[in-house]
Amino acid sequence: MSFEQRGQTVITTAGTLVTLLFALAALSTKQAATFTLPNTARTWLLVGLALFFASAVAALVTNAPLVYQVVPVEKVRERLNRDTPPTADRAAKAIALTRLEALSSAKTQNTIKGWALAVALALEALAVGCVAVAVAKIL
Repeated sequence: MSFEQRGQTVITTAGTLVTLLFALAALSTKQAATFTLPNTARTWLLVGLALFFASAVAALVTNAPLVYQVVPVEKVRERLNRDTPPTADRAAKAIALTRLEALSSAKTQNTIKGWALAVALALEALAVGCVAVAVAKIL
């Protein structure tokens, strides 16, 4: 599963968890028509909401169109148009170095997406905890 798919999963689960936990809070208060939300529960819910939002933003970073290293067309054209072709060893080395540049770029970009996903998951876990504490205060 790619970073992008995992990021979308975080967003989906965050929405689902928010819906379920707020529904639970609403059902638990339905019995009293004059129910007022305790201040401590309100605070926990607001912190949880902010954390869910931050989690979703971090998860969206995993889907950001980052720039990956590609082989420039002009560089390839220049090498193909040389009068004297390189030896097999030099050509193999040039290909390996080009692939190494692309791999290094991909690793850097994937590290960014990996950290964004880890932050998103951590924030989501904290948000679930905050909403759970709020529901406990209500009950």
